[in-house]
Amino acid sequence: MDPALEAFREEIRELRSHPLFAARITGDQLHLAKLSTSDLASLLRNEIAYYFLIAAASLNRTSLRKAVKEPAAQIVPPRQRAAYVVKSRLPIKLSFGSTVAKAVALRAGDFARRNRGAIEQLFRDRLASEGIPLLMSPPIRAVPGLLVPRRKPDGIYPDPQSGLPPKVYLEIKNVQRVADDIQKRLYEIAEASLEMKVLYGRLRLSGLNVRSPNRVDRGAVKLRQRIRAQITTADPKVVALFLCSKVQAERYRAGAETFVDRVFFQEEIDECLAYLKSMVLRARKLESGGRSRRSDTASGRHALRADPVPEAPPRAPRRLD
Repeated sequence: MDPALEAFREEIRELRSHPLFAARITGDQLHLAKLSTSDLASLLRNEIAYYFLIAAASLNRTSLRKAVKEPAAQIVPPRQRAAYVVKSRLPIKLSFGSTVAKAVALRAGDFARRNRGAIEQLFRDRLASEGIPLLMSPPIRAVPGLLVPRRKPDGIYPDPQSGLPPKVYLEIKNVQRVADDIQKRLYEIAEASLEMKVLYGRLRLSGLNVRSPNRVDRGAVKLRQRIRAQITTADPKVVALFLCSKVQAERYRAGAETFVDRVFFQEEIDECLAYLKSMVLRARKLESGGRSRRSDTASGRHALRADPVPEAPPRAPRRLD
């Protein structure tokens, strides 16, 4: 358990002794509905009470921000709008213990996002130390798409602003509960891979024309291999780094790599970096080779213009004897 989250849990339990709570609690039952908007506004300025109250009102930070923009909330003075929204959604009575658990779950999401940001910063530092010119956000480097107008990969090479198509495309996916979350993440990365390869590569897919669902179950390994053989021939090289345990998620790798060039887990950071480095070097060689061919072609055209074939001299007239 995250020590910061445990400390938060202890602090939020201490709300029971807060004057505005203590006067309204009997056993585990808490009655907050009669709190004034001013009292709620005061409580919301305290981070611990803020999470407790939005949990009690079945809100989160995003839904609260949206709710304060609703027409009714706009009539209330700006400093009291959040309190008005919370008050309008508070139940007459609630379980203190259950609300603490909900608030801790909300805060856990914030800590997870913070930790993910720290991991991404470490990853960015490793890229720099390894001399890998993969560009990571921030700043966001959007890649135009069709299904998603602006895809925002976690890493990209080359820079989209260069006007060149992507050659290496990295997605970092935070997976908190493998059983619940990873399938959604797999859909997202497979979708991104197909769109990028169809748009910016030369992906040519042929249907396998499987005649029975039973054959998919029995022949899954070979079917995956046949699809993967088509997918991996096209650029960009799409890489997924899943921030979750390999032990829990390894069984999903084969399915994911049917549509994605490579998948790595949190224990495989070094392997992921090595692969990214090799793919960027490959892309650079292809770029330099393309420039060289273009240069040779241009030189040839220039030579043709500079040295035209001389015209044949006029023939001497034939003598008539």
